[in-house]
Order: sequence, then structure tokens, then C-alpha cells
Amino acid sequence: MDEELVLACQRKIEEEDSKSSDVAERRRITWERLEEAATSVQSVGGGDILVQVKSATATCSVAC
Repeated sequence: MDEELVLACQRKIEEEDSKSSDVAERRRITWERLEEAATSVQSVGGGDILVQVKSATATCSVAC
């Protein structure tokens, strides 16, 4: 068995796992921000107009 190849493969797997964890964390944070932004938007009238409500804690706005 080629020990150097095994170690290289193990490092690659560890790097991929780390990247997956980072991507999952960024995705979680993004969803939290989107949910916060969605709670700061209120429907006005018949539901055709959306108005962003300013909040002291809201630091993110989403434009579609």
C-alpha cells in the first residue's frame, strides 16, 4: 500500500469536509438574515405593496 497516497487522500477528504461545513454555516447564516428581513417587511393594502419596516436590530435588507 502507498502510504503517501493514503495520507494525501485523507487530507483531501478532510479539506472537503471542512469546506462542506463552511458552506453549510454560510447557508444557515444567509437563511437567518433572509428570515429577519422577511419579518421586517409588511404588506400594505391589498397585498400588492410591500414596505420595509425599519428595525433597530435589522442590518440586512433583501431586494428582489
